[in-house]
Amino acid sequence: MRNSHHAGHHIGSLLAASGRDQAWLAQETGIAAEMLRSLIAGDTQYLSLEDAATIADALNVELPVLIHGNSEEAVGIPQIARLLRVSTDTAYRKARTGEIPGFKLGGLWRFFPSEVKAHVTTPKADPWAQSARSRSRKRVA
Repeated sequence: MRNSHHAGHHIGSLLAASGRDQAWLAQETGIAAEMLRSLIAGDTQYLSLEDAATIADALNVELPVLIHGNSEEAVGIPQIARLLRVSTDTAYRKARTGEIPGFKLGGLWRFFPSEVKAHVTTPKADPWAQSARSRSRKRVA
């Protein structure tokens, strides 16, 4: 699952808020305590959707709250395309190339609108940098 370091951070926060610990969560979910420890510490790169759902159930929170820390509902390509004022084809391309943050769930792209808005409105590192496409073209003499 993408953004698992966020999930690990939120798992730790939710455990602390509920007064429970990692050992309790391991016992409740059947997930290895070492894996949970690694996830909460931010060492683990990925968490399966099934494990995330199991953890969310044990902590009695919705999956988006666990992953992103909010209860915002994920939307599909048509809604994101309208939000960005682009075609659905452009939205698919931007999702595939990582230009907008999203994830696939059951083969369908899903997005949290607040994350997409924040990502699109943040200034890029160097607005005058040469694009990869331009760098890859050969010059004609």
